[in-house]
Amino acid sequence: MLPCFARLCYTDIKVKQLEHFFIFLLLPVFFFTDVSLSQRLMGTVVPFALCRFLGFGDVLLLAVLGFDFGFYSIIEIFSLASICSGIVCSAALLTKKLKKEDELPFAPYICSACILVLLRGYLFPGY
Repeated sequence: MLPCFARLCYTDIKVKQLEHFFIFLLLPVFFFTDVSLSQRLMGTVVPFALCRFLGFGDVLLLAVLGFDFGFYSIIEIFSLASICSGIVCSAALLTKKLKKEDELPFAPYICSACILVLLRGYLFPGY
């Protein structure tokens, strides 16, 4: 999982595109999670409502993670990724390192938010 995340982050930062092959390599993770089918399906469908605001690669990455981890986890991952990218973007705009029209790669925020949500689940199982 971590090598796929590393590759996705690298290509999103350098090329501003996500390789679909590495996104689909994340699909077998669902064998190791205990999430109901209805939660998986809801977690897969919800990211497609964000098509207007994100690139297709980001939506596809969120959909695959939603299938792997379920509806509640994908909401948590997207919220955490949005907050973190908003903080970084605001700081970059204030320091004039970024212009209003510039695009920021979102995959690194999605991947790090997913890792943080998984770590929280392992460190604090009842939380």
